[in-house]
Amino acid sequence: MKHKLEIFQDYTKKTGVTISLAVTVLSTILLIIALTSKEFRFHDFGSIAGLSLIFEFIYGVSLSFIILRKKEKYIHLMPFLILNWLIGCFCLNIFIPIFQDLPIWVYLTTLAFCLSNFFIYRNSEENQNNSIYYFINGISFIIILYFAIYLIPIMPISFIGIIALGLGFYGLVPALVTIIHLLTIVRNLTQNKINYISFGAGLLIVLIGQIAFTTGLSMESRKIAQSISMKSFNNNEDLPSYISVSQNLKPNFFNEILLKKDIVYIPLHDLFTFGGFDSLGNQQYNERKIHNPFISIAYLFCEDLNLSKDDRINILKSNFDKRLETEEQLWSGKDLFTKNIKEDVKIYPDARLAYTEITMKIACDEDSWEDQEAIYSFQLPEGSVATSLSLWVNGIERKGVLTTKEKAQKAYKQIVGVESRDPSLMQWKEGNKVVVRVFPINRTNPREFKCGFTTPLKVEDNEMKYQSLSIKGPNISNAETISRIQTVGNIKIETSKDFELKNHYYINQSKGLDDWEAYMPIIKNSQSSSFTWKDKVYEVKDIQKTIIPFKPSEIILDLNSSWTIKQIESFTELHRANLFVFVNGEKKAINKENFKAIELDFEDLHYSLLPLYKITPNSLIITKCGTFSANFEELENSNYLKRIKTETKQRNLKVINISSDINPFWQTAKEQKYVDYFQTSSKNCLKLIQQNHFVLYKTEKNTVNIQLANISITENPKNDSLKNIGPNHIYRMYAFGKVMEEQVKIQNDSLANNQYVDLAKDANIVTPISSLIVLETDDDYKKNGIEKNVDTLGNASINNDGAVPEPHEWLLIIIGSTVLFFYYRKNKSKLSNE
Repeated sequence: MKHKLEIFQDYTKKTGVTISLAVTVLSTILLIIALTSKEFRFHDFGSIAGLSLIFEFIYGVSLSFIILRKKEKYIHLMPFLILNWLIGCFCLNIFIPIFQDLPIWVYLTTLAFCLSNFFIYRNSEENQNNSIYYFINGISFIIILYFAIYLIPIMPISFIGIIALGLGFYGLVPALVTIIHLLTIVRNLTQNKINYISFGAGLLIVLIGQIAFTTGLSMESRKIAQSISMKSFNNNEDLPSYISVSQNLKPNFFNEILLKKDIVYIPLHDLFTFGGFDSLGNQQYNERKIHNPFISIAYLFCEDLNLSKDDRINILKSNFDKRLETEEQLWSGKDLFTKNIKEDVKIYPDARLAYTEITMKIACDEDSWEDQEAIYSFQLPEGSVATSLSLWVNGIERKGVLTTKEKAQKAYKQIVGVESRDPSLMQWKEGNKVVVRVFPINRTNPREFKCGFTTPLKVEDNEMKYQSLSIKGPNISNAETISRIQTVGNIKIETSKDFELKNHYYINQSKGLDDWEAYMPIIKNSQSSSFTWKDKVYEVKDIQKTIIPFKPSEIILDLNSSWTIKQIESFTELHRANLFVFVNGEKKAINKENFKAIELDFEDLHYSLLPLYKITPNSLIITKCGTFSANFEELENSNYLKRIKTETKQRNLKVINISSDINPFWQTAKEQKYVDYFQTSSKNCLKLIQQNHFVLYKTEKNTVNIQLANISITENPKNDSLKNIGPNHIYRMYAFGKVMEEQVKIQNDSLANNQYVDLAKDANIVTPISSLIVLETDDDYKKNGIEKNVDTLGNASINNDGAVPEPHEWLLIIIGSTVLFFYYRKNKSKLSNE
C-alpha cells in the first residue's frame, strides 16, 4: 500500500497532473449531478451538464494541442484526456440523447476502462506485470468498441458539427479512443506476454457471455415466432390474436426480455428516432426505457415476434403478473420507497373471518425534486373485500369516503392531474386485487396511509388458515415491518413465520413483507356468530352443501400443460361416449385410444379459455387451473367475452376444479355465477361422475355463501333471541357477496343509480362498482359531487368492530351520558365543599 501511495505521489508531481486531476474530479461531479438531476427531472440538469461541457471542451482542446506539440513530455496525461473526452460524450448525451438512457453498469464499465488506462499507459515506460489491470481493461474495452461502431452512422454529421459548433467532435471520440488505445495496447503487449493473455481473456469472457446470451434469446425468439406462425392457422375470430401466444408461453427470463422490446429495452434500429418512444400503443407501461448494449446487440439476431406493443403488454400482464406496471400513472413514482409497514391482524374464529389493517409510510429519495405518485397492489385471498382507507393530511388522519367507481376516479384525476393536491384512491381489480394510489409524495413530504381488508379464513383438514396479503409497491423489500396478530377468544394459533407471544399479542419484527400463514383449530359453537344492522340480523352458519343428481349431457376436459397423463387416462377409463376436449376452439372426442396423442396438443398450453358459449347446455367441465391467465378486463373488447356474458349463464354449466389453485378467468366466472363451481380432488371428481352427482352450495335470496370458509351468512329480520355477538365484518362480507352475485344482472345498468351501489356504501366496501377515496378538504367532496357517508358502517377499524347502536339506542346512550356527567359534577362539588 505504501509503495502504491508513493507511486501516486510521484505521478502527481509530473507536469499537468494536478490541474488535470482537478478538472477531472470537477467534471465527474458535475456529470453525476447532471445525470441524477435528469433522472429525477430537476429542471436545472441542462445547465449543470452545460457547465461540465464547457470545462471539458476547454480542457480537451488545450490538452490535445499540448500533447500533439510535445508528445514525449505530456504523453502521461493521455489517460486524463481519454477520461475527459468520454465524460464530455456523456454530458452531450444529456442534451442530444444519441445513446438514450443507459443503465448504470455502462457508466461503471466506462469508468473501469479509464481507471485501468492509468496503469497501462504508465507501463508503456515500465516493463511490469500488471495482468489484473489488463484483464479489467480487456473486459471494459468492449463498451468503447461498441460505442465506436454504434456511432459510425452519425460520423458525417459529427464532422459537420465540428465546423458548426465544435461539439460534433464528441461523436468521433469513441472511434479516436479505440484507435489510440489499440495502438498503445499493441505496443505494450509485445513487451509482456502475461499482459497480452490477460487483456485477451477479458475480451474473450465478454464475447463468450454475449454469444451465450444472444444464442439463448435467439432460440427463444424463434420458438415464439414459430408458435405464432402455427397458431395463425387457427380460425378463432372471437379471441384476440395475442391470446394464443400468451396461452403457449411459459414465463422465463428470455421471453420477458423479448416482450419488452420497444417497451422497456430499446433496439438498435430505434436508437436514432428521438422522441419516438412516447407512442406505446393505447396502454401505458410504467417502467423506464433503457438502452442496454448487451440486449440491443442480442435483438439483432432475434426473430421479429410480429406482435403489437399493446399485445405484448397484455401478455406481460397475464403471464408475468405485470398488471401493476400497466396501471395508469399520472405522476412518476420511480424515486419512492416504502419506509415502514405495520401489519395488524385480528382473527374472529367464531365467524371464521379476519380483519387485516396495513399501515404504510412512503418516503422519497433525498435527491428527488418533484411530486410523485405511489401505487400499491394488494393481492387478497379469495373472497376478501377492502373495507377501509385512511390518509394522513397535515398530520391528521382523514378517513375514506365510499362512492361510485366513476365519481372516485374522476375526482382523483381532477385533483392529481390538474390541481396537484392531496388524494388517495382505492379501487377493485379483477382476480382478488385492490389498487391504492397516494399523492403527492416528495423529499420533504413523506406520506402515511392505512387500508383494511376483511378476509375469510380458509378451512382445510379440520383447521382454519389465515393467509397474509401479498403486496406490490415502491421498494417494499427494505421496509421496517412489524406484524401483530390478536384473536377474539382464547384460541391457540401456529404460524409459518416466527411470532413471539407478548401481552396476549403475537408479534414479529422483520424487513420487507413475507408471505406467511396462521393455523388454528375449527371452533364448533352451539351458538352462531351474528351481527345486527338496521333491523336485520346477519347470522353465520355452516355452509349447506347439497348433492344433486346430475347426468351431464357432455363432459369437457379442460386440458392444459398441468394435467398429467395418468389424470387424463383416469377420465377416459370411465368409458363415456360423451367425453370431449376443445382443440383450437373445436370440440373433439377423447377416449382410451387417442388420449396420448391429444395430450401432445396441450403440452405447451399453460392456460385455456374455453368457448363456454359453444358448450352443450347441462354439460360438466373438468378443469385443472394454474395461477395465471388473461382476465375479463383484458378481454373486455373481444367478441369472446361478449358472447361469454350473453350466452353462458343460461346453459347451466357445471365446473369441477381438481386443482387447489384458481386462475383469474375462472375466479371471475365463479364469482359472477356464469357457472356452478366446485373444487375437489381428482379422485372425488371421478366418484361424482360415476354416481351422476354434483355438489351444489345451497343458495337462497337472503343468503351468501363463502365457500373458502365453509360458511354462509343469512339475512333475517331482527330477532331478540339472537344476540349481537359478532363483528360488523359479517355484514360487510354479506354485502360484498350480494354485489358480486349481481354483477351479471347489472352489467348493462347505469352503475351510479344501481341499488347495489347503495348496498356497497352502507357496508363501506370496495367492489367493481364502488371505490374509496380520501380528499384533502370537505369542499373537495362537494365540488366533485361526492356525499360523505351518513348512517353507514363507515370505515372498518381494528379496534371498533362490534355492534353499531340503533337510533333509539344512541338516544339512550346520550341521556345516560348526560345523567352521569351531572352526577359526577354534583359529587365533585360536594367533596370540594367538605
